[in-house]
Amino acid sequence: MLQSLEHVQIPVRRMDRAIPWYVERLGFRLQGRDGDRIAFLTLPEGPMLMLWETEDETAAKFAVNGTDFPVLLYRTDRIHELRDRLEACGAPIQAYRDEGMFWVLKWYDPEGNLWGALQMNPSREEASYDV
Repeated sequence: MLQSLEHVQIPVRRMDRAIPWYVERLGFRLQGRDGDRIAFLTLPEGPMLMLWETEDETAAKFAVNGTDFPVLLYRTDRIHELRDRLEACGAPIQAYRDEGMFWVLKWYDPEGNLWGALQMNPSREEASYDV
């Protein structure tokens, strides 16, 4: 049966624009390329992010009752700094709010993919997954 998440894949229309954006804005590291259409990016923790260049009009997101939701959701301890950085570079912010248990930030990258990041509120982290 399944053991772990190996990597996630998202579409990009322009690899030459996507790689620098993810590296400079989000802190990914370029691990390698497979030709011109595929790139492998990593963070210190978590699965690899695989970028696929495509001419198709597609993006990593889904909708619930007409509202877009991110497929990619990351954890950070610098959510306010991340929001400032994204806002400074013109990334459309969909959500930025304190949800009680955590802060949530959702934004669109230049490729149209919807991303999300969570920062646990310290007083609530212990109870974050008590259901």
